[in-house]
Amino acid sequence: MDSISVGLVATLLIIYGGHINAYFKKITKSVPFLGRFALFVVLCSAGYAFMSSQLVKLLKMFLRSQADLPLIGIVAGAFVVLAFCARSGKDI
Repeated sequence: MDSISVGLVATLLIIYGGHINAYFKKITKSVPFLGRFALFVVLCSAGYAFMSSQLVKLLKMFLRSQADLPLIGIVAGAFVVLAFCARSGKDI
C-alpha cells in the first residue's frame, strides 16, 4: 500500500504541480521578487512535502479499508484516470 499510495500521489502532484505553481505565482504577484522567491522555496520544500505526506497517509488508510477485488479496480482505475489527466494536460 505504501508504494501504491506514493505512486498515485506523486503522479497527481507531477500532473498538477505546474498549475499549483502558476496559481501561487498569481496570488503572490504583488510581493517583491525576494519575498516571492522565499515563499516559492517554502511552498516547494515544506508545502509539497506536507501535502504529499498527508495525502499518502489518507490514501493508504482508504486503500487498506477496501476488500481485495474492489482494491484492484480502484488502483487500476486511479492510474488510468491519472493517465488520461496527464494526456489531456499534454504531460505525455
